[in-house]
Order: sequence, then structure tokens, then C-alpha cells
Amino acid sequence: MTAGVRTDINILLDGQIAATLPAELGELADAIEKSRYILVLEKNFDDEGSEPYSREVWLKAVQFVAGYAQWLFDVFGKIMATPKIYHAPGGSIDIYWKNERFNLLINIPPGDAPATFYGDNYGAQVTEGKFDPQHFQQGLLPHLSVIS
Repeated sequence: MTAGVRTDINILLDGQIAATLPAELGELADAIEKSRYILVLEKNFDDEGSEPYSREVWLKAVQFVAGYAQWLFDVFGKIMATPKIYHAPGGSIDIYWKNERFNLLINIPPGDAPATFYGDNYGAQVTEGKFDPQHFQQGLLPHLSVIS
């Protein structure tokens, strides 16, 4: 990489850029790519009548986590710990961090319902709430827990 030239990673969906991350956030880009399995889950994949996941909810989750990671990188100069991104009940998507100090679960639902978060530092403090993942104030989320 040439000094002063930033290398970005584009996350694509249907040939369109869904999110762009700096190369330093490559592990997150890999986790997002692994979460694509959600897009190919078929009706009744769980033998409980589940519906397929919408591209819109996956896109909303990807744009949220990429934007959140970019904000942490830009504001704090830190790389966010890589979350697990997986399917959840009701067509929603979970983004989950767990380390020795804290766990944080963010659930991105389909449609216009607010996202929810639940964080726990193993007994001393619990934090939870709701937010709009497309227009949220990053500082309101428990961000210091997800910095590596």
C-alpha cells in the first residue's frame, strides 16, 4: 500500500455497494461475508415454518455494523472486536460480541421496528435499549465494550 493511499473493502449485494470498510477492518468484512448464508436460508429451513430472510434486513444489519465499526475506528482509532452475525427469530438478525469482560447482543429486526441491544458485564451492570439502526447516535451504545 502506498503511503497516503487508503485501501477499502467493498461489501456488495446484487452488484451494488452495501458498505465500504477500510482494510484495517478486514476481519469484520470477513464476518459480514460469512453472514451471507442468511440470504440463502429457504422457507421452513428450521422445520418450524420459518420464512426466508429478506435482503433488506441483511442490508440493514450490514450497514449498521459497518457504520458502527467505521465510527469507532474514526473517533477512537480503534478496531472493533469482530462480532458473530447470524439469523435470529422472526426474520431478524443478531450481531453478538462476547469477551472476558462483556457481552453485547444487538438484534436488527425486519421492517421499521427499532433494533434492540442488551449488554452485560457479567453481573456488575446490565444495559439495554432500543434504537433506529439507520439513524442512531453511536455514543448511546455501549461502544467501549466492543473495542478490541
